[in-house]
Amino acid sequence: MMRQDCKTQYPIVLAHGLGFPDEGARPYWGRIPDVLRENGARVYFGGQDAWGTIGGNARQLAVAVRDAMRAESAARVNLIAHSKGGLEARRLISSMGLGGCVASLSMLSTPNRGAPMSEMLLRLHPGIELWSAAAERGARRRGDRHPSVLRAGREITAAALARFNRENPDDSRVYYQSWGARLNGLRADPLMDFSRRFVDRRAGEGSDGLVTPSSARWGRYRGTLEGVSHQMLADAFGRDIAGFDVRGFYTQLVHELAEMGF
Repeated sequence: MMRQDCKTQYPIVLAHGLGFPDEGARPYWGRIPDVLRENGARVYFGGQDAWGTIGGNARQLAVAVRDAMRAESAARVNLIAHSKGGLEARRLISSMGLGGCVASLSMLSTPNRGAPMSEMLLRLHPGIELWSAAAERGARRRGDRHPSVLRAGREITAAALARFNRENPDDSRVYYQSWGARLNGLRADPLMDFSRRFVDRRAGEGSDGLVTPSSARWGRYRGTLEGVSHQMLADAFGRDIAGFDVRGFYTQLVHELAEMGF
């Protein structure tokens, strides 16, 4: 992996997606924060609940944004968001009026137009209610303040996000870019390969196991990462996987932001 200049003008705030907090037994971002810092970036965490709603997590993310700006004496931040974190970042920018505090938003497999797996799981009554109650208890033990598993799931259906997109138009002051991913039956991630079979059949196109490239597309679309799963995009395994240099991907992303003056 080449060393990159990741000294951006504005600090980086990482906004995670569903299921895991920033830090803990399984840090959400794996080795990514460390490698960015080693290359000169100033990196902060979004601090959202693992199983919070978009609105609740956007408010928590707003606290992290203001804290990073204060700590760095910076006028703005660069947001890098994985999965549902991108929706929370978009809400913060649009509905909460913090567009002037955000220089750029980079989204990785954000379900901007819905996640088919969420719709399928929500139909599993009564099992989904029992599972969600257990997930919320576990989330509280890990530090979630307001976990709401079922509501979080309903918010990322296609119908809910059609409304969300109308209510959260882009802010012209913010540079938006996005990437999607397509797994293609990669055996390095058996769990996502299993879910991919259901998602792809329902969506009619390939996916990263949870999100399709057409759903991830927003702002300047930088392309579809082939052979990459939803989890791999956030370095879930904490190790190098053939065909995708996750640390190199993020250092290149931040290097580009630095070159653009962000």
